[in-house]
Amino acid sequence: MKVKWISIGLAVMILIGCSSHRQAIKSEFDFANKLAQQGLWKEAYFRWEKARTQGMETASVYNNMAVALENMGRLDDAEKMYKKALTLAPGDSTIQGNLTRLNKLSKKNEDEKK
Repeated sequence: MKVKWISIGLAVMILIGCSSHRQAIKSEFDFANKLAQQGLWKEAYFRWEKARTQGMETASVYNNMAVALENMGRLDDAEKMYKKALTLAPGDSTIQGNLTRLNKLSKKNEDEKK
């Protein structure tokens, strides 16, 4: 009987720990969104990357990271992130729109260099 209660206790502690971890990741994501709204793209990117490496591998995270990279002038890296986001959410019109806009911007930049 004692072993059963220890097992239940451990399971509850694990569930609480997982919930706490998920909440910390979500807080990182939300904080990054606030930073982006202020135009602090480098810091926002860092926070989204942190959320991603801690387990939040979602299309939204990749899309947001791509937007940050785009705003930092890292267009090639942004394109890779948009494409990764689309692999996670193939029908997402927002991500597709962002990638299309980026491709037009990249083409315009190339044309201006000529």
